[in-house]
Amino acid sequence: MKKSNYLKPIFTLLLLSVFITMNLNHTVYAVNDDPGAGRLSGTDIPEEFYENASPYSSSSNLRRYGSFQSQSPYTGSTYTHQDQFADRTIVNGIDVSEYQKTIDWQKVKAAGIDFAFIRVGGRGWGKPGTLYRDSTYDTNMQNAALAGVKTGIYIFSQAITEAEAVEEAQYILNNIGSYNVTMPLILDFEFASGSSDGGRLKNAKLSKAAATKVCLAFCETIAAAGYTPMVYANPDMLNNHLNPADISSSYPIWLANYTTNTSYNGNFSFWQYSSTGKVNGISGNVDMNFYYSRPEDNFLPNTDSISAAAIAAIPDQPYTGKKITPALTVTYNGVVLTAGTDYTISYSSNKNIGTATAKITGKNQYKDTKSITFKIVPKKMSAVKAKKRATSYITLSWSKDTTVTGYQIYRSTSLGGSYKKIKSISNNATTSYKNTGLTSGQRYYYKMRSYKKTRGKTYYSEFSAVKAIDTKIDYTRLALGKTGACIYDTTSKQGNVILNPTVNVPMKVNYGTKDASGTTWYNVTYETRDNDYTGFIPKGKVTIAKQGKINGTKVNVRKSYTTNSKKLTQLSKNKKVSILSTKTKKGVKWYKVTFKKGSKNYTGWISAPYVKII
Repeated sequence: MKKSNYLKPIFTLLLLSVFITMNLNHTVYAVNDDPGAGRLSGTDIPEEFYENASPYSSSSNLRRYGSFQSQSPYTGSTYTHQDQFADRTIVNGIDVSEYQKTIDWQKVKAAGIDFAFIRVGGRGWGKPGTLYRDSTYDTNMQNAALAGVKTGIYIFSQAITEAEAVEEAQYILNNIGSYNVTMPLILDFEFASGSSDGGRLKNAKLSKAAATKVCLAFCETIAAAGYTPMVYANPDMLNNHLNPADISSSYPIWLANYTTNTSYNGNFSFWQYSSTGKVNGISGNVDMNFYYSRPEDNFLPNTDSISAAAIAAIPDQPYTGKKITPALTVTYNGVVLTAGTDYTISYSSNKNIGTATAKITGKNQYKDTKSITFKIVPKKMSAVKAKKRATSYITLSWSKDTTVTGYQIYRSTSLGGSYKKIKSISNNATTSYKNTGLTSGQRYYYKMRSYKKTRGKTYYSEFSAVKAIDTKIDYTRLALGKTGACIYDTTSKQGNVILNPTVNVPMKVNYGTKDASGTTWYNVTYETRDNDYTGFIPKGKVTIAKQGKINGTKVNVRKSYTTNSKKLTQLSKNKKVSILSTKTKKGVKWYKVTFKKGSKNYTGWISAPYVKII
């Protein structure tokens, strides 16, 4: 009798239900059986990558092997480097796969990343152990090259025999094609973080010797093809499942250890120090690596000519008597290069006043040289001093500088106006100059610079600070405010108004000056019962007068400049008046004056002998 099969669908559903229930808390990567899915996606990073410490806490018992440190801009942490790398150059790099999705490699390069290990694919962690290809491999290889990022290639291994290791090596070689690969080709040897049981490599339970032979088989195949092989592993794999010295005696090792101070005491050339780096151009986390570079490695070949780099202009450097070594800003295709890593600098003729040279020599991936010149100029002069002031001249003085040829003096009638050279002095021992033909009561602005003639060229110092100096005046000058006059806090009507002076009330003029447009302004002091106010009034809003006082007992003030004119009032001795103008009639000089007497303002004429200008 034929057996019934009606229970078969029910049994199948039951098995599926059990399978789903058992895997509710475990992600299954059925598409490509990716052994690194957990770690690369950041969902399941094995503890052994943290040197037996929790990934969320730091170990306090790490042995210290390093005495120098650097801070990573991609994690913000400070890392201690082992003393064995003290004479090497530290180069920043990343490793990527399809888990980083789309990458802007131009931004990555601009962020200071010089190399990248790109995943070509891997071997599944299940029993078949099928090789698969990374979906972003070609895109990453092409765009990294266009951005100038040097590349190496790695494969996520689950090889448990030497034959499988050779197959994985050949898989990389078959996919290099025309790509210019200068960094190592790598066997990523780790247990499968995407598998609930550790995957086929862990389940194979290879002895240290057998696992080491697997790694060496890969390396020998890569080396025979003319490339540099390398093995990637964490401290647990190296210490407990391999004989690392047998590998590192011939081939470099890439250490994966997420700590700021690794205690792994074997040989390694690269250190993957974090899986949570942040690099501009990559969304999300990315693995970060230090490469301890040696010139003999030639992993970063001098393929780019430093002669194509741009060196920012160097500002004039003041003479100090010592060798001058200004910092340089060097860019290549928009990327800022790093001194010591990408180039070295040498200087020549950089001590004395004249033209100096800075030469950069390419390093690591850069070759050739490029030079830039800069000027060493006389040191900046101190501000000039007023040695003597008079109504029509000012004598300037300054400190002597024996390192220069001479000095140049510039003058302006306004602080913000144009300056004109008024004197060039060719003897550095000269330390004073008399500037004549000036207007009394006027403010002048001076600045100086020194110069040096050498080898047919002239080099100028930076200008000194501006010095404001007033010529003297033999009397007290007054300003009588007109209707609508304002006292400003600066020589501009856009400035703040301090106050509006009362019309015809005399204000003391401290000095005259000009604004950038050439308009004359007066600096005045306006006295009130409670306070004194000082500011600026434009020329058109005031009447300028001299201050005088009555030199007589009872002096008549007349309507016009004649004794026959009507008498307006009479003034007592020492009464102060403002002298507006002068007239002479029949040999007699008269002053037109204005003053306040009682509550009334007067304007009239007084015979000059009865008024003393003060």
